[in-house]
Amino acid sequence: MTKNIITTLCLVSCNIVAALTAQSAHAQSALWATGSAVAGEPVQLERRPDGQFRFAGPLNAGELKIMTTATYQPGTTQFLVPQLVDSYLVNNGQAYVSTTDSTRQGWVVSFQEDTYRLLVNTSSRTLTGELFLPWNEVLIAGSAFEGGSDNVEWKRDNMLPFRRDHDNPYVFTWTGRLGTFSNVVEPGRFKLEGQMTWGPKELHPYTQDEDLLGSTRMRTGGDDTKWHVSREGTYRITVDLFNETFQAELIQ
Repeated sequence: MTKNIITTLCLVSCNIVAALTAQSAHAQSALWATGSAVAGEPVQLERRPDGQFRFAGPLNAGELKIMTTATYQPGTTQFLVPQLVDSYLVNNGQAYVSTTDSTRQGWVVSFQEDTYRLLVNTSSRTLTGELFLPWNEVLIAGSAFEGGSDNVEWKRDNMLPFRRDHDNPYVFTWTGRLGTFSNVVEPGRFKLEGQMTWGPKELHPYTQDEDLLGSTRMRTGGDDTKWHVSREGTYRITVDLFNETFQAELIQ
């Protein structure tokens, strides 16, 4: 009987520790990338408007870990490391675990490149990594411009193309008239596509009906939210695919 009680108490204790560790990692307000794949000091990840964390930039061949403090503090710093050994950074979403053991293996970065992107999702406790290449095109789709929609549906064949920047293949700009028109579905709304059809490459604001003049961040994929035009006029919209930034100017 005594042995069973001790075993039960140990299991309860272990579960409490694991739950507290997971809760602590989930509640983090900041994360840093570290390891031999990071040149120099640890790099702070950007916290997205949805509370998840992203990194976009160069990495060296080597090992990458995510940690919960700007500098290593023994016994306090938690490392987010892959659940499975020999896990590669470029993946479609791998589970991670939290540990204070600084010797646990991180993600494998196979080669040096300047255009790595990764997303740490603290809700699903996964890390997704990619080598992000420029898109061939970006197009505006929706009912916020003439001919983009009728009272039944958006017209995918009437999408309008952005122009690629000559110096930066990730930057695209579009200039044209936007407004809220009658006899259309979803008046004044639009989103951005990476091809002249609905997906798989799409760009969205983080919230539905986000005013384009106040919008600065966008996300690749996810929920089908749209920007909204509150003032009719001629706009210049510039997007940076790599950094996921959005800028709109009312120029006339």
